[in-house]
Amino acid sequence: MSVVSGDEVATCCKAYVKINPNGVDLAPRQVSRLPMDSTIFLHGAKRGYLGPGEGLTTEKQDLVPDESGFYVFERGGMYELRFPEVRIPASCTGLAFPRSSINRLGIIKLESAVFDSGYCGEPTQVIFTPISARVHEGEAIIQMVFLRNEKPATSLYSGFYQNEKGKQQ
Repeated sequence: MSVVSGDEVATCCKAYVKINPNGVDLAPRQVSRLPMDSTIFLHGAKRGYLGPGEGLTTEKQDLVPDESGFYVFERGGMYELRFPEVRIPASCTGLAFPRSSINRLGIIKLESAVFDSGYCGEPTQVIFTPISARVHEGEAIIQMVFLRNEKPATSLYSGFYQNEKGKQQ
């Protein structure tokens, strides 16, 4: 495998903040607070949250930037960030890493992210804020990197999140 140039990665992203030598920086287009008073439920195609006295839901609390364009993240909050659409070519595997500035300041990106060949959709990532944070709506949070596969994939991603779109803003 080899790392794909940022210029090439950019052609597969609907929007980006900056092209780097080995990937692109992405800012979220939608931010939602995860329901902290719920229980995560995961069984086959049933995925979501069980709240007190409620059935299964996938609803999250959408955040909107304040009048200055900043998202306000509460101490101890977990947030889903939805990014603009990406398309992973059959010849590549996508990876999403937190930007080092995010880590240095104490925002924690909770999971690694591997995007299989053929994935198309609006990827999501989860962050945890152990202290309060104000992050501008145009601030890049992740860097998307592609690795070129030794051979193009013969079967492409067709899983649960293929072509997933969030709420349009």
